[in-house]
Amino acid sequence: MELDDLKQAWNQANQQPLKTPDIMNLIHHKSKGPIASLKTAFRKQMLAVGALMAAVIATQAQNVSSVSSHLLFWTYMGFCLGLLIMLYLNYRLTHQMESMDTRVKDNLEQHVIMLEQRLKWQNIGARLVIVFFILLLEVIPYYQSMRMLDTWHGLSPVVRFSSYAAYLVFQYFLSRTVAKNKFGKHLDRLKHLLNELR
Repeated sequence: MELDDLKQAWNQANQQPLKTPDIMNLIHHKSKGPIASLKTAFRKQMLAVGALMAAVIATQAQNVSSVSSHLLFWTYMGFCLGLLIMLYLNYRLTHQMESMDTRVKDNLEQHVIMLEQRLKWQNIGARLVIVFFILLLEVIPYYQSMRMLDTWHGLSPVVRFSSYAAYLVFQYFLSRTVAKNKFGKHLDRLKHLLNELR
């Protein structure tokens, strides 16, 4: 009897269709999907960079005459504008990914790879910009007199360069952690869901 009951339970279980989650719905979920999370993260970063630019401009509005010849200010503004453009391009890419469906799975995979490459180059670019700003901090006092930089250059070169090195190491680990938490986990989840489509 027990064997017959077991066979009957087995047959009933096999007759019920397995319910698998719709992978594309998980990917494209408007509030909790990985694409929506990436889109939100890019939007928040664009707002933060825009607010930072506005704050720097507001603090320099008092010194309009000196701002026109202030190399560090204009370099920083150029960096922020470049960062805003990159964030906007990534935001647009995630917006395009959001409207894709199963028929364009390969295209969606290409967009994910492109987004990963952009984020990698963005991290490399950020490190290069930091090195460039360090060089500016060291070179500008020879061409322009700025009270803050004169005080900084009054310190021993050992103190200055060890501060630069410590900042670069700190920035390296911090940017990796932030990139993994803000973007990496969503990209990993997106890749995992795309692999389940196969």
